[in-house]
Amino acid sequence: MSEAVLDVAALDASASAVEAEIPAIETPAEAPAKETPVEARAEAAKTEDSKPADDAVADTTTAPITPKVINSQLQELAKTNKPLATAIHSHVKQGLESQKFLKENGVKDFSELKTKLSAPDEATEQFRQSVEASDELLYRGDLKELSNNVLEDITAELGDAAPARLSVLSEALLEKITEADPAGATRIQRAQFLAASETSGLINSLNKLNGYIVAGDTKSAANLLKSIGRFFSEEIAANENVAKTRTEGKAAAEKETAATVTKLRGEAEASVDKSMNITMGGFLRPFLQSQLKGVPRTELVSLAETIKTEAKLALGKDAAYVDEVSKLWQALKTPRHKERLMQKFEAALKKNDFGKRLVERVCREKFPEKFTAKPVTAAKPTTAKINVNGTSQDAYVFAKRPENLIRDSVTFKGREYHASDLQQMQMMSRGFVKSKTGNPILVTWKVKA
Repeated sequence: MSEAVLDVAALDASASAVEAEIPAIETPAEAPAKETPVEARAEAAKTEDSKPADDAVADTTTAPITPKVINSQLQELAKTNKPLATAIHSHVKQGLESQKFLKENGVKDFSELKTKLSAPDEATEQFRQSVEASDELLYRGDLKELSNNVLEDITAELGDAAPARLSVLSEALLEKITEADPAGATRIQRAQFLAASETSGLINSLNKLNGYIVAGDTKSAANLLKSIGRFFSEEIAANENVAKTRTEGKAAAEKETAATVTKLRGEAEASVDKSMNITMGGFLRPFLQSQLKGVPRTELVSLAETIKTEAKLALGKDAAYVDEVSKLWQALKTPRHKERLMQKFEAALKKNDFGKRLVERVCREKFPEKFTAKPVTAAKPTTAKINVNGTSQDAYVFAKRPENLIRDSVTFKGREYHASDLQQMQMMSRGFVKSKTGNPILVTWKVKA
């Protein structure tokens, strides 16, 4: 049979995947209440007393439902009702495949699978909750708790290096606050100044100085004033050194970043060129093996350079692509940025067969003679000798009965053939067709076996 009514092999294959686990059809029922040991023993005794004799028990056991049993029943049903058997077979097969799919995904039914697929993974859910919690703190203005969270995260992540990072962070925040809110920055700096003055003992020294001046102790006042001046001189010098160190460190970091960017851009340019060669070379290979086979290497090198130039020019005319790549190029600071840039470039070469169509166009333009279709030589018609009214005549042989057979009276080689004559000839695979000049041509055709 060309088409089996029942795809037994496919059914067996589907069934083997679930180990013939075809569940019995059950009606929903509530779980029985749990019995106590005493109740269980009483019920067992009751059941034992009411059990009929062995010879009175009816044999209600049935053969297990296996794929082979199903196949056998369906084959029997197909003898009397083929459409119904085919429909049942399809449902059983789909049921087995669905059971296999659910088992592979570790669920009991499609409802459980839908719930499983819609639930986010644990890491994603934790991240979402963390972001929402931080946003809530920020939006309601609870900056103290938010700052504590940031401090705890930095300390836990950096350990001993946390203080230095926090110092840099606080200075950066103060710079941004000064730009956005000068008055607010002044309040912060004033509070810091007072706190530092108290911690360093400056306020206490100023109070003493005021006492000396009130008491008229000019000598003590002069000595204390010198001490205060020396304190400020040392603090200013120390601050200048810190500022110098910070400036030098910032310059060094910027220099290192610039060097990294330069290095990555050089690597990106090399990667782009390599990717261009590989990708466009793949599109060019079929032509090298067919139309361009045997072309001198110098001409092929020129062809390759033209393809690369044309590709760059075409990409440069795509405003959306140029905008995206320019942003990626400016943000190029890490290997990950370079990877994203390369992905964008390679996707552009393959999008909508861009590279494939460009390579074919350039090949046709540079080597038009290689792509010119060769003229098809008309096949010489086949002729055969056939007997027409006792005379051997040359007739053109057709593969099948022509559609334009002449059915009206026609004169051929001095003899007139009427419609009845033409009908008899056609029964023997013979007839006439008109040539371009309108003259009748004797034809014959092959009869199908």
